[in-house]
Amino acid sequence: MKNLIILLLSVLVFNTMLPAQEKTRKSETFKVYGNCEMCQETIETALKKKDGVLAKSWDTQTKMLTVSYEPSKITLTEIKQKIADVGYDTDEIKAKAETYNKLHKCCQYKRSEK
Repeated sequence: MKNLIILLLSVLVFNTMLPAQEKTRKSETFKVYGNCEMCQETIETALKKKDGVLAKSWDTQTKMLTVSYEPSKITLTEIKQKIADVGYDTDEIKAKAETYNKLHKCCQYKRSEK
């Protein structure tokens, strides 16, 4: 009986903690320009779990990145900057020309005049 009570209390405590954990996670989807699977690997590799990124997925067809992250560790602007730092433009932050020019030729997409 004592074990059953401990088990029930553990489940109760665990279930009350879940909503708090979910509130610390945020998901966003935004445009990241690129072309191929090599772009996908570079874009996704730029976003690291240690920095607060929990999940990431860039779609080569739609050019949309879906990212889940911990806002207490990293902001959406910082995520977009990390992507720009490896040569890829986002909907808000443009990569430096010298970084973009270092991308493999197949990864160099048509850039906007922004």
